[in-house]
Amino acid sequence: MINNHPTADMLTEYSTGALSLAPVISITTHLQFCDRCRESVASLNALGGALLGECEAAPISQQLLADTLDRLDAEPANVFEVEEPEQPFLDPKLEDQLPAYLHKFVGRKPLHWQSLSSSVSVAPISVGESNYELALHRLNAGGRTPAHDHKGMELTVVLKGSFSDENGMYHEGDFLIRQPGDVHRPAATQNQACICLSVLEAPIKLTGLKSVLNPFMKFNPS
Repeated sequence: MINNHPTADMLTEYSTGALSLAPVISITTHLQFCDRCRESVASLNALGGALLGECEAAPISQQLLADTLDRLDAEPANVFEVEEPEQPFLDPKLEDQLPAYLHKFVGRKPLHWQSLSSSVSVAPISVGESNYELALHRLNAGGRTPAHDHKGMELTVVLKGSFSDENGMYHEGDFLIRQPGDVHRPAATQNQACICLSVLEAPIKLTGLKSVLNPFMKFNPS
């Protein structure tokens, strides 16, 4: 059962197209799991369409319309070559563990997993995002992350398995929001590895013993 969802404000911004790409990807991924939020977004979209339909169209002068049509007739049509999409690359081990929606982003090229500790690995996902870091995180069965705080917002969607922290237990489809000042240390369940999609607005700050040597983890928007 999914117990953690995007806020109403986030769903509204999602519906109106006001969010950046990385948060949109995280919310859309959550929608693959969550009937409740899909219904909420559908209602928001319907409301937006109804409000738009009630707006009166601004009148256009006949001269402006004629000038625009003349300009279109005078300009040669541009011909663009359509490139064939690249054959997607997706690790067969991951294919069954990720929602189909994510395949288009993680299947562009091989993922490069980097070990953050003996229990945690991260694979950055490049989507041309300049303000957020988008990545997959894999936590080994029974593994724990270092305790950390957040310098900015962190969004997490549980894709496979489950993990817990000081605030509760989280399962597939759960959508977590962490803000600066939210210190936690996630731990995967003992019987299964956990894979999450994460969006970071700023670097996370280690708060345990490791913080003495390396207080901030790398932050790589891409």
